[in-house]
Amino acid sequence: METKLLSQELSVELERIQSITTDILKQSDLSIVLCRNLLLKLKKEISHDIFKNDKEEINFFKQIKQVPLSNLVYFFELKSFEIHFPKGDENSKKKYITKKLKKLNDFFTQNLDFIQYIDQDKTYLDSHYFTRKYFNEFNITHAKYYFRDPDFSSSHDLLLAKLKANRRLVIYLEQRLKSIGRRNGHTISFNKQLNWTATKTDMTELAYALKSSGAINNGKVNLKEIVRALEITFSFNSGDPYRNYSEIQIRKKSRTKFLDELTFGFISNLDKGNE
Repeated sequence: METKLLSQELSVELERIQSITTDILKQSDLSIVLCRNLLLKLKKEISHDIFKNDKEEINFFKQIKQVPLSNLVYFFELKSFEIHFPKGDENSKKKYITKKLKKLNDFFTQNLDFIQYIDQDKTYLDSHYFTRKYFNEFNITHAKYYFRDPDFSSSHDLLLAKLKANRRLVIYLEQRLKSIGRRNGHTISFNKQLNWTATKTDMTELAYALKSSGAINNGKVNLKEIVRALEITFSFNSGDPYRNYSEIQIRKKSRTKFLDELTFGFISNLDKGNE
């Protein structure tokens, strides 16, 4: 099957969408179409090819299908949030976001056992959770507008997708909440919106560099706080910083590619006498 390659291509396309528009609703609409199309392709693929064993089927539902499915859930929920976001005063906006965050925390509480199973990299229930033969026995998730075809779904693939999506939503909602109103008695304002136009790994590289240098709070700050500050300032979701860091570690060329580019650009400006 070429399913793994298709999922990798989707990740690239989703990043491209973020680079061509900063409009969240446009990003969501374009991303939803891509995710749906890929899910249809994957469905056709597995209808023609039979999995050789449980391991192969588990890998499909636990890893490969998660790329389009978790993104589909995320962008659906993101679009819904933005469409219904209050246009009124700051208090109504904060109340709306807080209510959404509570619902997400309720989801995490209700599915604590499954979340621990995933976070601890356990595998002993994978054949029950991520093969189709137990679909009816463990069909515990609400379908809503997602794919729940028993020939194309395991009992817990949607639940895992919701977990991945909801964790991203928490970061997004916290950014929105912090961006409302005043900080330290001053209103945050720019002549125009500042948008991060480099990559997710570039932001992670910068965050780790700031953390390692001790340039913020004399080093007494954790990485996630730095990442969130950058994400809020530049209206960007950089994803999982630890996963991005792993990608940086295995680079074959310079592991500080973005920092090298910053240094080169700054030195070029100094040489030219530019401000």
